[in-house]
Amino acid sequence: MNRLARIAVDDGVAYVAWLEHGGELSVRLGGRMLREVRGGRAARPVVGDWVDVSPDGIVVTIRPRRTRLARKAAGLRDVEQVIVANVDVAFIATATDGDVNERRLERYLAIVHEGGVVPVVLLTKADVAADLEAERARVRGVASDVEILAVSARTGMGMDDLASRIAPGSVAVLLGSSGVGKSTLVNALLGEAQQRIGALRGDGKGRHTTTRRELFVLPNGGLLLDTPGMRELGLLDAEGGLGEAFADVSDLVARCRFRDCSHGLEPGCAVREALERGELEPARLESWRKLTGEVQGRRPRR
Repeated sequence: MNRLARIAVDDGVAYVAWLEHGGELSVRLGGRMLREVRGGRAARPVVGDWVDVSPDGIVVTIRPRRTRLARKAAGLRDVEQVIVANVDVAFIATATDGDVNERRLERYLAIVHEGGVVPVVLLTKADVAADLEAERARVRGVASDVEILAVSARTGMGMDDLASRIAPGSVAVLLGSSGVGKSTLVNALLGEAQQRIGALRGDGKGRHTTTRRELFVLPNGGLLLDTPGMRELGLLDAEGGLGEAFADVSDLVARCRFRDCSHGLEPGCAVREALERGELEPARLESWRKLTGEVQGRRPRR
């Protein structure tokens, strides 16, 4: 008789699943599913998925996903890679020691919004920030409606607030570049060192250490999913997510006189007028143009 389980660990080769009524076991894909996954005819299980598992540990089916975060598969054209599934909140971590990048944040926000997940931006290593409020303002410029938390695992700054955002029974995921301190945050929230932390590089930044996606149970019963840093964040089929990530630009576009406005020299262009008044940054408009073109020029294969 098949059993219901949640994928808890994915190291790219093997899986560990938590059984619905307790216990864990190693699971694998059967020959048929593996062929279908490799041929692009079936989805690959990811951490957070609920799956039906046979008595001998074969994944039989993947249950429908409530939410999902996906990107363009690295190095491949028009192929979607689901990162995690069935999460409630996504913590987008960016370090205050020079890691904050507005354009990268816009991509993360588009992916998170498109997946139906609530985003929260974490300003990590806040205790060493040269100007924390300036970094917060930079994030606010591209995430005006998103909660921003400044945290430091070393001093405990903001950690209670972070923990309170992960309710018992809910699932949160940590996203962000390598070296921003995600694994350190996981260890601080767990109250014990379960994630390996790399020594600092010569420039004072952390080394990437997480090599797999893994789910952890927090003391309050919430679940936290740690992920490796992602070098590429290509977008596919994410028009809805872009609309939310660029709500300010979308609102201006809707107010243009002409529906097919190119936001150049047309009369009644609300976008150009906002630029002239200094209410919209040229770099943000250019990013919107780039990401919109990226999405509209691709159609994903799953």
